[in-house]
Amino acid sequence: MAKMRKSGSSERAAFRKAPAAGAGSPVDRWRKWLPLILVFAALLCYWTPLTSAHASIQWDAADEFQPGQAYLSNELHAGRLPFWTPYIFSGFPFLADPQLGAWYPLHWPFLLAGPTAQLFVAENLLHALLACFGAWLLAEKLFRNTPAALFCGLSYGLSGFFAAHSSHTPMIEAAAWLPWLLLLFERAMEDRALRNGVLASLVAGMIVLAGHFQTALYCFAALGLFALAGILADRRKCWLAVSLALAIPAVGACLSAVAAFPGLELASLSIRAGISAITRSEGFLTAGSLATLLHPDFYGVITGPYSGPRDITQYYFYAGILLLPLAVVGLRQRTALRRALCLAVPCLWYAAGTPLGLYNLVARLPGFRSVRAPVHIWFVAGLALSLLAAAGFVSVTRRWPQKWLPLALLAVACADLRYWNSDRNPLAYSRESWAETYGAGEDLFARAAASMPPLTRFEAPEQFTAFGPLDHPLDARVEATYGYNPLVLSRYAEYTAAIEANPDLRNGLNVSRWLDARRGAVLVNPDFLPRANFPAELVRVRSAAEGRNRLAALDQKKQALVPEEIGPVAQDANGTAQVRAFSGGHYRIHYRSASASVLRIGSAYFPGWTAHSGARELPVFPVDHALLGTLVPAGERDIDLDYHSRFFAAGLLVTLACAIACGIVLWSESRRNGTRAETPPHAADPSA
Repeated sequence: MAKMRKSGSSERAAFRKAPAAGAGSPVDRWRKWLPLILVFAALLCYWTPLTSAHASIQWDAADEFQPGQAYLSNELHAGRLPFWTPYIFSGFPFLADPQLGAWYPLHWPFLLAGPTAQLFVAENLLHALLACFGAWLLAEKLFRNTPAALFCGLSYGLSGFFAAHSSHTPMIEAAAWLPWLLLLFERAMEDRALRNGVLASLVAGMIVLAGHFQTALYCFAALGLFALAGILADRRKCWLAVSLALAIPAVGACLSAVAAFPGLELASLSIRAGISAITRSEGFLTAGSLATLLHPDFYGVITGPYSGPRDITQYYFYAGILLLPLAVVGLRQRTALRRALCLAVPCLWYAAGTPLGLYNLVARLPGFRSVRAPVHIWFVAGLALSLLAAAGFVSVTRRWPQKWLPLALLAVACADLRYWNSDRNPLAYSRESWAETYGAGEDLFARAAASMPPLTRFEAPEQFTAFGPLDHPLDARVEATYGYNPLVLSRYAEYTAAIEANPDLRNGLNVSRWLDARRGAVLVNPDFLPRANFPAELVRVRSAAEGRNRLAALDQKKQALVPEEIGPVAQDANGTAQVRAFSGGHYRIHYRSASASVLRIGSAYFPGWTAHSGARELPVFPVDHALLGTLVPAGERDIDLDYHSRFFAAGLLVTLACAIACGIVLWSESRRNGTRAETPPHAADPSA
């Protein structure tokens, strides 16, 4: 038994042994040119969408992320933090949306420049490079073979996952950091240096700040699985591995609190709060999607017609024709096999969904119970395959030690990935310019909304594509009742759903123009209510459910639904109100009322709105289930309504405190290491 352990140890040592690194050695030459090779390969794949006048971003990148970041950029250049936007969903807590990535540091240069469609492609290129370099360094750490590590970087950072999800910006941004997270964990396990643990926590914070909760959750699950592989390799480090696997995400969550705290509030009050993963049946891994590892056009993605599952972006995994053959060869290497199995097997088992059972268990866990489409975890399995292929690369190039072979394998990988994951792949980018795809629609919307009275809104069906990007109201700065975001407020969604049964509810949203999709015409609504108004009669409701049920029969010209907690009110049906000032999350309203009365404001209700009359604070509550209301005192005066995020300040303090603590630790470690390096060795004691 001891002999077998010794033999296995010798095998791993031989596998990881680096070639001689003398002057002019192959290792030196690879290290010198490696960064340029990675940059060249990534530019090769992104060159056309980055430079062509007939290419652009598409789908979610164009519909949601680019309009959102462009709006944020414009607001920041105007000196405002847009905590609230009036332009989508009749008012929305804009900065609380985690997918906006407002606090993600790698977005800041693009926000400064103003994120156009081409700059969005540059964001994708930046994160492809980040993924390539991270996977390269991780494989270099594990296998001590630079060409093999380069192959790993290419097959992960330019893989089908990144091509297929090029329109899902927060997803690929978070996935790009995964190799760095595992690399720093590995280094912390090896040298027990606090510095590497802190750096891993900073990476964890970046993953959360990128804005895609599901991908961040999968990254931290991958960290736990990678820790398990470390424990299986050396059980003496069990407590260290467990401690790091728990502490790194925890510190990362604190570093990202400025985005996470408001984001959690928004998510808890959105339609996503009602999602139960255990009841979902879409987005499961399919056998056909695994076939795309060898045959990229298995589902007809490239040549069409597409014949796969509904969401075309979820089921394309191709990462080069060499990936699987090399990964099979890599199965002979125990260290690579252990890590690959720990990463890939649980992920694939979970992604397979309810038929194989693990999903039924995991979907009941905190965090996992509120996400859908487990196939999105593929990037973890993809990294495992890339590491296994790197191990196979080492074995093949040692079995046939020809100088040209590593270069030939890498050249094939580059050409292959460019052809299938960029040139021929319609998932990677749109083959039309922004103007060709969206220009006519944006012009059409501008004409349709041109004659709208002030403080009124435009209504159109959800996800209506004829007006340009789905979040076109942000670009046009036209107030609308709709938008495109997975975190629509649940009360508001229930209100707009009730319009089908009670069309007069659009009056409460101040809709002056609406698109009748059946007739294909924009109609004028002369009955819209003013933005601020006094309803004639108050109807008290005991719960949100009761309020939702009463919407179908509500006549807003005569009545308003108010919470039962509002005491007796002698409502003045003849009260008048006029908006004197309005900007984003602020209203100044001048009113006259003979008695204390409920004032209804046609804006979406969300916690954080406050109302003041001079120094006096007024209560704010939901009216008509989803709108904003306040109880004003009798008389004639002005009131100010303002939106302030309830959790932003606390989140900012936590982020700053944690960032300062991490900075102090890194500075202390740097000073300590510098002192050790400068301290000369003690002279030998002559008396010894």
